[in-house]
Amino acid sequence: MSAVTMKIDKKYLSLPISRFVGTRTVCVKKDGNLLDDFTLRLDFVNPRAYACYDVSSLIGQEITFEVSPDIDAEKLADCRTDVRDTDEFKTFGFRPLVHFTAPFGWINDPNGLVVYTSKVTGKTLYHLFCQHNPYDWVWGNMHWGHAVSEDLMHWEYLGEGLTPDENGTMFSGSAIVDYDNKSGLKSGEEDVILLYYTCAGHNSVRSAGKEFTQCMAYSTDGGMTFKKYENNPVVGHIAADNRDPKVIWCDELNCFIMAIYLDGNEYCILTSDNLIAWCELQRISIDGDAECPDIYPLTATNGERKWILSGASHHYVVGDFTSGKFVPCAKAKFVNYGSTSYAAQTYSYPNNARRIQIAWDRDTFFGDNPICGQMGIPCELTLTEENGEYYLCANTAPECEKTVRETKTFTSVSLGEDSFTLPMDESAYILELSLDGTQSADICIELFGQRIHLDGQKNALRVFDRTMPLNITGSPSSVCIVIDKGSLEAFVGGGKAMMTVPWTLDFNQKSMTLSSSAKSVIEKLTVKKLAL
Repeated sequence: MSAVTMKIDKKYLSLPISRFVGTRTVCVKKDGNLLDDFTLRLDFVNPRAYACYDVSSLIGQEITFEVSPDIDAEKLADCRTDVRDTDEFKTFGFRPLVHFTAPFGWINDPNGLVVYTSKVTGKTLYHLFCQHNPYDWVWGNMHWGHAVSEDLMHWEYLGEGLTPDENGTMFSGSAIVDYDNKSGLKSGEEDVILLYYTCAGHNSVRSAGKEFTQCMAYSTDGGMTFKKYENNPVVGHIAADNRDPKVIWCDELNCFIMAIYLDGNEYCILTSDNLIAWCELQRISIDGDAECPDIYPLTATNGERKWILSGASHHYVVGDFTSGKFVPCAKAKFVNYGSTSYAAQTYSYPNNARRIQIAWDRDTFFGDNPICGQMGIPCELTLTEENGEYYLCANTAPECEKTVRETKTFTSVSLGEDSFTLPMDESAYILELSLDGTQSADICIELFGQRIHLDGQKNALRVFDRTMPLNITGSPSSVCIVIDKGSLEAFVGGGKAMMTVPWTLDFNQKSMTLSSSAKSVIEKLTVKKLAL
């Protein structure tokens, strides 16, 4: 271990990092007391990027920085600055065009999805929190990054909404508006917005030896700032690394419910009248899934109100709250066949008016750009009933149309002897195809050097080594494909199945070509060029 003591006279430390050195732990101390700790890959020799550590609250104080394993810590004194060096990466060349990314660093699970209309300004904002490492583009140092949007597509990043403390780093959770002040925390005109999150003990020096617990923070200024509840945790340790609380109002039980993950494929549902004191109601399993529960109601196409309980890997259970508990009405189903989409969460709307879902698109690495991970395209969820079976459907949210800058439509596109080619440029696109549903040909879409196969004979959409059915219930096929720098998202069968995969584009091949192994016809092809 090496150490340096310095007087803080600037707002930030601009810390040089790279991919090519080992991880070090930095402990921040005053008078021997531990104030903070974090990990990063310090590289004073060949830095690739600069992680910005905010020390503005410590200006004028003598602070010691201890670094382990040993490094020339004296060089940290040269890192003091009043400029956020990470700002230069906001427009880095390989950043996605229509998917949310953090200005710098790693992101994963979406958290705290809530829409709120200010009582003061009248403005409606979507709030997006996400797991964020502000000091590196690998997992670690979990904070909640915070962004807001008026339309789900154009995002303003506000910084860190929650930061690690002595109880642990900030793992995943949810948000809810306390319209009736059940918590008693309201102190102004604005309704209180509550964040529920996991304090992940033992994931930092400060939290060594502590268990995972569920905690709460609240905002009285419309979601701009949050204060951690002074009597945290609101739910103590139950089992294993219990985590990821999702909170919502349940009309059937006339109370709030919280779903949390326990261990294996087991989840727990708790209830509360005041959003602070919680009691365990039941435990339930989701076959094939773990982590990051979401729970919400949807009215199906047959008019029946059902509840959906889902896990991080997109398995979902449809059921009802009857006899005071959640009772599944069928076995778990599966909606996402890709390798990338994970930990999806839905927005809390007043009166459950809509159900908009955003997932973490993992495994999205943007070249040597010091960011990693993106949020998936916003999807609107519906529930379809067919022959007594319920199917969760995910389709691109109407707000995606706000990014459309150019639309081209083609009808009766004949393939087989001839192919169909359309010039493209370095943009994001939505492709919409209407297929006959009776054709057995393999239609190939080649775009920017990559291939998508629509195989009618095998009833399959294939991208790389991932496959999903074109038709889930035998209905004619509709295919929607969203392509951006780093990812492809495909939706078929009216949204009954989807696929998300990492996608590396070769912009030297600026065209899209459609071909087929046999004579076939695409009834309608729509190409939408996207930009923010």
